[in-house]
Amino acid sequence: MLRRRSAANTKPGLLCLPDDVLMIILSYLDLKTQLKLKDFHFRFKKLMPYVWRAYNKCAYISLIEMQLSDKDLLFFLESTQQILSTLRLKMNNRSNFETLTSCSFPKLKDFRFSTHSFNLNDADVPRMLKTFPNLTTFSPHGKFTGKHFDEFEFLENLTVSYCSKFNVTNLIQILKTRKIKSLKLGIFDIDQISNTELPWKGIRNLEQLQCFQEEMMVWFLSKLERLTHLKKLFLCGHVRYGFLREILIAAKRSTINMIEISQNTSIFCETYGLNVAIKTLKVANFGMHAYQHLHINVNEFYIQNSVCVDEIKFHTLIQNLNTHEVLGIYHCTFGFKEFTFDAKKLGENRTTALNIYVELNTYLMSNEDPIPMTWKVQGEHRLFKLHMKHPKITFNSDPVSIYFD
Repeated sequence: MLRRRSAANTKPGLLCLPDDVLMIILSYLDLKTQLKLKDFHFRFKKLMPYVWRAYNKCAYISLIEMQLSDKDLLFFLESTQQILSTLRLKMNNRSNFETLTSCSFPKLKDFRFSTHSFNLNDADVPRMLKTFPNLTTFSPHGKFTGKHFDEFEFLENLTVSYCSKFNVTNLIQILKTRKIKSLKLGIFDIDQISNTELPWKGIRNLEQLQCFQEEMMVWFLSKLERLTHLKKLFLCGHVRYGFLREILIAAKRSTINMIEISQNTSIFCETYGLNVAIKTLKVANFGMHAYQHLHINVNEFYIQNSVCVDEIKFHTLIQNLNTHEVLGIYHCTFGFKEFTFDAKKLGENRTTALNIYVELNTYLMSNEDPIPMTWKVQGEHRLFKLHMKHPKITFNSDPVSIYFD
């Protein structure tokens, strides 16, 4: 526990260090500790703004967890308002917002926030316009309809997923005046958007899009081929069987960097007959039999949290790894105790090595406790290798994610 001392009573220690050395040490502390130290000694209070301006171009503050006073919050914001470029802020009450908007952040480009126990609305947007005059990335949280959003002069990246009252008319107005590069929707149902069209000028430069299936069908599917800048597409909510196939056909891309699927579907049916090469395919929460006849060009294939009951079907899957260079199997459940890879057969007729990674997979029969799956290799081949540790890969939270570039 820190205790207040006068300068005269302070023993040699941190306070005896030169300013530049002390600032480096202070920069390693978390914000809450830094704010406590400023009240411990006047020298800390004097140096802390210099520490923040030197080391805090980005700030991530949860007032819900940190329970900072508005006085401390204001001290930090006033000290950094001329240098912050990114701010993530979880506000606990209305006074936090009042404190925030009493400052101005001329260099801040990226502002994302959430609120707790209170809501912001359209009447609060003019204050944010003055506080963040050069904002390019905006992710608001509250009862916003989108009114005044088009007045953010440099807006390029917009998330409206957490705006409970957002209006289609206001979205159209934003896209008429701003060329959006990243748009996150997932808020409108089919009744709200039927017979509407988004301005082509506002979406033609899209690089990242997140939306419901219905939003994709009405607004973007017919334009996918012309959205040549689109790099990332995330489908949230329910995605019906066969819709991934419609997207791949509409996009007309011969190569795709990565596809992630975390809902049950048949990847074979979704891709059958398509002339597309996928560098990385990641699937989770499937019946593994859905992959046994995968007839598209895939370089790296990762399977996670899936089930395979039939050893013959798994064997078929392994034999069909013609273009694959990596297969990862992680945290999957099998209906057989062990599996043996035929290294010579898997390595022959290949021009590149096949690396198979397995980890935390189990054998499970009804009414029995799961036991670790046993993996064996018969023979050897220079183009086949079994690894007993799986690469640490992550999944996006949406059911379907497509990374075009």
